[in-house]
Formats: sequence, structure tokens, C-alpha cells
Amino acid sequence: MMPSVLTNHTRSRSAFTLIEVVTMVLVLAIAVPPTLEILMSNAASRANVINTSRATMLASNVLEGIMADVASADESLGFEALADAPAYLSTPSTGFYARMQAPNQSYLDLGLGYTVEIGELVGSTGIVSATPSENIFRTVTVTVAYPSADGPSYALPVSVMVSDL
Repeated sequence: MMPSVLTNHTRSRSAFTLIEVVTMVLVLAIAVPPTLEILMSNAASRANVINTSRATMLASNVLEGIMADVASADESLGFEALADAPAYLSTPSTGFYARMQAPNQSYLDLGLGYTVEIGELVGSTGIVSATPSENIFRTVTVTVAYPSADGPSYALPVSVMVSDL
């Protein structure tokens, strides 16, 4: 028998050449950083959307609480309680902030916070009317501060006009 002689054309390749390895490393070095940047940007955008949704729900909870107080028959609540905003909001244990602590604790634990601003009596247009009998509304603004995944925190102001109608 004659020994078989394998030529370069018939021998199978089982490894990469050095040039192929260097080329592959170079392509990966160019492609991976922009891809990672895109992925990180998308993750930050998703986090911001989630935080904005949470902030909207917190603002809604707070405004619903205030509207429930305005509609309440309780002597210490009702529309007239809004006339003394500091007492309505900050009285220990009975003020709005104290009463809303437990229902909103899960949002506060996530780094969200809120403030309530109660405006003066205004007319239906949202500005003080020259006719005092038309000033039967108050603008209540809830501003929710919430963290951003990619920079400074955001503030979401939400306003509603309430009245004793």
C-alpha cells in the first residue's frame, strides 16, 4: 500500500488563522461599546417611564384624598378646611400629610415625594374675579418629585380646581 499524501487542498482546517482572530477581535471592539450604550440608554428610558407612571399614580392618590376631604361631611374637613392650608396639611396626626402617610408609603419608599399647594379663592377661569361671589373655587396643585435614571430628578405638577358645589 502506498501511503496517502495529503495536500494542502485536501486537508481540513480545524483552527482560525491569526489574521482571522485579530479581525474578529477588532470587529467586536468596534461593535460592542455602541451596542452597550444603546442598551443602557434603553434601560434608563424604561426606568424613567416607570417612575413617571408611579408619580402619576401618587399625584392621583393625593388629589383623590383632597377631593374626598372636600366632599366630606366631617366638621374638621370640607371645602372650608382648605382656607387654612397650613393647618389642613400639616397638623400632627390629623393633617392631610399625616393621614396620607400610610397609603402613600410604598411610593415614598421608592424615592418619590410630594407637596401640596392650595391656592386662594378664584373664579371658574382660575383667576380671581372682580365679583367676589364668583370666587368659589380653589386650585390645588400636587407636585410629585421623583428620581431620574439618567440625571437630575423630575417634578410632575398636577392641578385640579375644587369647590363646595
